[in-house]
Amino acid sequence: MNPPTLYYCPGHMSFAPHVVLYEIGKPFEAVHVAIKEGATQSAEFRRLNPKGKIPVLLADGHVITESAAIMYYLALRHPDSGLLPDDPLGVARAVEWTNWLSAVLASSVSQTLHPGRFSPDVATHPAVKDKGIANLLDAFTHIDGRLAEQEWALASGYSVVDPMLLIFFRWGHVLGLDMDRFPAWSAHVHRAGQRPAVQATLRAEGITIPLIVFSKGCNA
Repeated sequence: MNPPTLYYCPGHMSFAPHVVLYEIGKPFEAVHVAIKEGATQSAEFRRLNPKGKIPVLLADGHVITESAAIMYYLALRHPDSGLLPDDPLGVARAVEWTNWLSAVLASSVSQTLHPGRFSPDVATHPAVKDKGIANLLDAFTHIDGRLAEQEWALASGYSVVDPMLLIFFRWGHVLGLDMDRFPAWSAHVHRAGQRPAVQATLRAEGITIPLIVFSKGCNA
């Protein structure tokens, strides 16, 4: 059977499932899809994913879209990876996190970077961006508070949730936000950044996340 194939774009929501694939430690292929060049809107890509979005995973003869769905599939397919709790409440807590991150935070980032998607009136774009920033800061404060209580997003330990938190932390920096305001989250980023799978993904995508220092010979 062919190894799974992940279609990704560096620094986007596909980062988290990319990390998960490295965490699992099985062979996989990764295909870079250049969003800014319109690759996700091509007829070829839309045959793969009619939504015209990444990430996309081809695995076991199936096409799976949406970062959270991909991560849950991979974690459940490889329970020995320990990327999901083994009890119903623990899984529910993971879903609680990833649904919120995908819906609330992703839309707030988009609101800040692409206000035209939210209002056709250019005159309103500064206000749309300001509201997006305010929403992000509220959400980031919540994340920091949660991470002040425990080492990882879930009490059971490192999971599929934690790579998602890394990419939102990076986006905070990209947007010019003062991420030093969130010391618990910053400590989380530093911890997660020592994992070989995270370092391997950053190298593969050619991106960096503040507070993560590359370790020599880290090739997950």
